[in-house]
Amino acid sequence: MSPETAGYLQRLQPLLSMPRETVPQLTVEETRSSLRWAAESLGLELVEIKNIAPTFLLLPPAGRDPDVLLFGTWHAEALPVDPAAVEGAERLALSTTLAGLGRAPEATAAILVAPGATQGSLMLAQALREHRARLRARVAFWPRIAPRAPRRRRVFLGARGRVVLGVWEAGVNPYRIRDRIVEELKGEAYGPRPLDFELLRKLGENRDALDFLEETLEAPGAGTGEGEARLRGALFEPRGQVVKPQVSHPDRPQAWLILDISENADPDELLERARRYAEGSRIEMAEGFPWDRISIHHPSIQAEIKLTKSVSEGPEIWPAAPWLTPSGVFTRALGLPLAEWGVPVHPGVAVRFPKPEDFEALAREVEGLVRGALAEAVERAG
Repeated sequence: MSPETAGYLQRLQPLLSMPRETVPQLTVEETRSSLRWAAESLGLELVEIKNIAPTFLLLPPAGRDPDVLLFGTWHAEALPVDPAAVEGAERLALSTTLAGLGRAPEATAAILVAPGATQGSLMLAQALREHRARLRARVAFWPRIAPRAPRRRRVFLGARGRVVLGVWEAGVNPYRIRDRIVEELKGEAYGPRPLDFELLRKLGENRDALDFLEETLEAPGAGTGEGEARLRGALFEPRGQVVKPQVSHPDRPQAWLILDISENADPDELLERARRYAEGSRIEMAEGFPWDRISIHHPSIQAEIKLTKSVSEGPEIWPAAPWLTPSGVFTRALGLPLAEWGVPVHPGVAVRFPKPEDFEALAREVEGLVRGALAEAVERAG
């Protein structure tokens, strides 16, 4: 194990060892302390955006534009993440990201550390907008801890989005609003592009890809049919749910309308549409994750594709991830999509107490991702 990586593991172990059920205030204190140390080690400035659950930024000195923007989270996700990532491994992914960046000192990086990736979209968007000038980079990556290493590493050209609306008045029928919006979105959707059809055809013939898709389909109606048709529905068709609290309260929404969206469905426009159908009744947005697409020629995707050839048999390219990611929030605020990358662990890895050799392997792969992005930038500039 390199001395640099060993130093990161030793210093970040207190954060790693905190269980999922840790009191949030204690987790924040340890996260703040760990990120302050990491910022000093990496030569970055630590900025804390105070809130109930704060967001942290590690920024290069003023006047220096980052080569790469890295995203991580410091607390457990509110939604299930398997098989996209290992449950409860968010802090291991963050620590691995910091250590991997420490192994590539030639990279000028910015790091955004949010409470979570599947909640807090409105606060995340505000943080990105307010610090846009110092976060704009050539590429942005979200390293995650994947539960296993597939024969071919998966590269996702975007992701689905989600809009969560709170319906406050009991007299409003949220099911009727949901059905109307979903039906309209299906009629308005452009659907897969020519490249998407080619990718869907290849994935539809791949038993491993179809088995992987089945693990992700938790929402009702998330893909019907077989093979290519099932993939197309899971990745591109809009769908909706209505969730009602077990106990109603006059100061809280009477129902939640959850819209899983693809294409260019705009969260703000969907909010206005729902209010219109509710005839002006109170409806507020709790989450607004736009859908997103990333060109296969984008430098972040090209860097990932090249990395797959050194860590696996090559890429397995998907038109979009079959789950929610914050990539669309980044694209809206920065004009920069967020490319997801799964760093696999073997079943024996303890996410809270990783062995030095396991942590070294994870950090080395993040280093490869960062160096690959730098090499891609040099190649394009030359």
